[in-house]
Amino acid sequence: MNGSNILDTNRLKTLMSYDIMDTHPEVIYDEITSLAASICDTPTSLISLVDDKRQFFKSHHGLEINGTPLEDSFCKHIIADDVNLLIVEDTHKDVRFRDYNLVKNDPNIGFYAGASLTAENGQRLGTLCVLDYEPKQLQQAQINGLQTLAKQVIQLFELRKSKKIEEDQKIDLEQKGKLLDNIVNATGIGIWERNLINDTLTLNEQALSIYGLNKTTLSEFKTDTWFSLIHKDDLAEVQKKMFDCLSYPSDGCSVQYRMLQKEGDYKWIQDKGKVLQWSDDKKPQLMYGTVQDITEKKNYTTELQRVKNNQEAMINSTKDLMWSIDLEYRLITANTAFHQLVNKIQGRPFNEGDLVFSDQVAAQVTEKWKSYYKKALTSGPFSVKQKIQDPKKFWTTYGLTSFDLLYNKEGEKIGITCFSKDITSEVLSQQVLIGAKEELQKIMDTSLDIICTLDEDGYFLSINKACKQIWGYEPKDIIGTRYLELVYDEDIKLTEDSAESVLSGKKVVNFENRYKHKNGAIVPMLWSSNWDKKDRVYYCIARDNTEKKKAELLLKNSERRFKTLVQESSDIISIVDLEGNFTYVSPSTMKVLGAAPERYIGTNAFDYIHVDDIERVKEKFNSIIDNDSVEIDSFRFKDINGEWKWFENIITNQLNEPSINGLVVTTRDITAKKKAEEKLENSERRYKTLVQEGSDMICIVDEKAIFLYASPTSTKILNITPEEFVGTNAFNHVHPDDYDIVYSEFMKVLDIPQVTIKPFRFKHGSGHWIWLETVITNKLDEPTINGIVVNSKDVTTKVLHLNAIEEQNAQLKKIAWTQSHIVRAPVARLMGLINLLTDDKGKLNVEEKEQVLNYIFTSADEIDNVIKDIVENTINVIDIDKN
Repeated sequence: MNGSNILDTNRLKTLMSYDIMDTHPEVIYDEITSLAASICDTPTSLISLVDDKRQFFKSHHGLEINGTPLEDSFCKHIIADDVNLLIVEDTHKDVRFRDYNLVKNDPNIGFYAGASLTAENGQRLGTLCVLDYEPKQLQQAQINGLQTLAKQVIQLFELRKSKKIEEDQKIDLEQKGKLLDNIVNATGIGIWERNLINDTLTLNEQALSIYGLNKTTLSEFKTDTWFSLIHKDDLAEVQKKMFDCLSYPSDGCSVQYRMLQKEGDYKWIQDKGKVLQWSDDKKPQLMYGTVQDITEKKNYTTELQRVKNNQEAMINSTKDLMWSIDLEYRLITANTAFHQLVNKIQGRPFNEGDLVFSDQVAAQVTEKWKSYYKKALTSGPFSVKQKIQDPKKFWTTYGLTSFDLLYNKEGEKIGITCFSKDITSEVLSQQVLIGAKEELQKIMDTSLDIICTLDEDGYFLSINKACKQIWGYEPKDIIGTRYLELVYDEDIKLTEDSAESVLSGKKVVNFENRYKHKNGAIVPMLWSSNWDKKDRVYYCIARDNTEKKKAELLLKNSERRFKTLVQESSDIISIVDLEGNFTYVSPSTMKVLGAAPERYIGTNAFDYIHVDDIERVKEKFNSIIDNDSVEIDSFRFKDINGEWKWFENIITNQLNEPSINGLVVTTRDITAKKKAEEKLENSERRYKTLVQEGSDMICIVDEKAIFLYASPTSTKILNITPEEFVGTNAFNHVHPDDYDIVYSEFMKVLDIPQVTIKPFRFKHGSGHWIWLETVITNKLDEPTINGIVVNSKDVTTKVLHLNAIEEQNAQLKKIAWTQSHIVRAPVARLMGLINLLTDDKGKLNVEEKEQVLNYIFTSADEIDNVIKDIVENTINVIDIDKN
């Protein structure tokens, strides 16, 4: 018997995909087993599903058990032996089954016939089988009927799976639809669709609200009606843009206009649309677009004007540059000094409302200023040093520009204020100090390497002439520029980290990054730098690293085959011919398979592949003739110790590559992954068994004690199925006399992690009360649970026993109290008589003494009888309790 078929991962995955193991009985399956038993004239018929540990009976006609361990399974032989039908006419004579518990003991199975339940992918899941308790033979018609019914069972399984997939997809689509609706509603943007053939308009709820319409009047809302509601000052522009949009070809249109509302006021609207459908003669048929209420945004203009008037009196009295812009980078206001500088740069000043970017300025400068404005809007106030050059006079000034946010009186962000102070004198002073080192500069200029100094903010203070040869810039173009403006974008973060390291006192040697040449080329650089704490200056030497990089590239190319085969990889890289013979194997075989590469060269790869996998692998391998690459999923490969490793392959056709002339096979060891998957499946199965077969009932409820989940053990403990619990309130099942204390204890768990609730009464599904002892744990913050875990144990027997003991103790106390009073009377008489004799002193004659002695004997007998009664009553109480 080939046990590996039972444990085959693909078979188990196929079985689990139907989600039918451990499900409740269903009439449709019971009807099939009843029909099978009738056809085959047997008392018992089963639908048996086999996993790696047991067999589960989805339907069990004539046999009152839900399954058996794997060792008692007849059906496993159909899977293990890979057959469609198994008939055992006399189990007592068959060596495979005569020692089975079900054969030797009750119910003494004497005959078995099973038809394979084979999934569409060929995996055997179990059987539809019939059983008799005496040896038996089946007619061919009965066998045919059994196999036909087995196919019907598989069809029901497939129908069940398809229905579940369909339900899951439906739920997913509904959720996505709701999400899309929520997104659209959250944006505040309306959506419209205009049919130009019959001049009809379709609007979503948001668009209806923006236009001020309702669904009843929408059918009469034609294009002319729309035009009549547009403000007369905006109508011409709207009509022009719409007619342009309707002329083929069209990229769409966008227009802002005021639209009359029912209340008589106007609403500002942003309308965007595009033709989606044209007729064969290029006539527009269908438009689609969006509409947005921008009234509030337009009202910003008034507020901006007020701010501008307040600022204007102050900002024109200084030679420093002052200006402010709105959120769209349009000029709100600026002082005279700003306008004069802009006029020098571009030949005309900016007007209020203009974008503060000029075509006369280089694109990289514009992008730099955009980045400053964006940084202010996102990160808040900051300052930056800036070099400003007059292109006509070659005159350069230096400014320190500060950026701050502009707010309206409601505290809303409406723009940016900018202030630029001329710091040319400070920069020139630094340059004068550097000029004192002219002799050193002459020496620096003889160097083929770049020698430079930078201030602590990263601005070049000096640089030698090598920058012209290496970067294409003259020294005068570099001085006053921040070094990061020349660094290649992808290396900026690395370079900043290196600069911080130097600033902390470390000397950096052979630091590599890339700079941008004036002609756009990328120049590899090799840097050494040091920070002078006293002068607060970086001293740097940089070398053009291009030739070294070229040499490294040539070295990489010369080692292409070596790196292609990835000799040091944890994967095995090999080259095989079209027959699967190894011509090269990477050294990683020693690590993966425990054997040197030489062991495999000249051998055939298929000699090491598991017999159950070889046909599938060969089929995939042979398809490489028609493909550039082929992937082969998991299969077993024998290592040096004869053990099986799980591999997956990618085969690349390199027959036409002269340096390879073969098929490159990349092999990955996935044995650990396979074992991990199996371990996870076993873990999940153990957890499922623990929850479903345990003696405790495990539930999950929300903060209001509504059941979100109940373990299957609820049926065993309370005769209530998990489905009946879900959605109900736990307190509906609690005894009224226990309700308050249970509710009080439950509420505590909202503040503390765990609470133990002492035994209380809970209604059984049959109507009587049982006692439960419960531990509740707060897992509301655990994403995988998101509820309160309730672990309940049936302690009815324990509680009743304790109650009986308490009742017995009460009866014993009652007996002791009662009998003690009965004993006291004769004892008191006895003590009196004894005292009388003791104090006699000759007062009593012989007859009187004899009479006193008789009384003493009578009292003693009375005491003896009372004690006997006490003992007998106590024994009776104990005996009654034991019964």
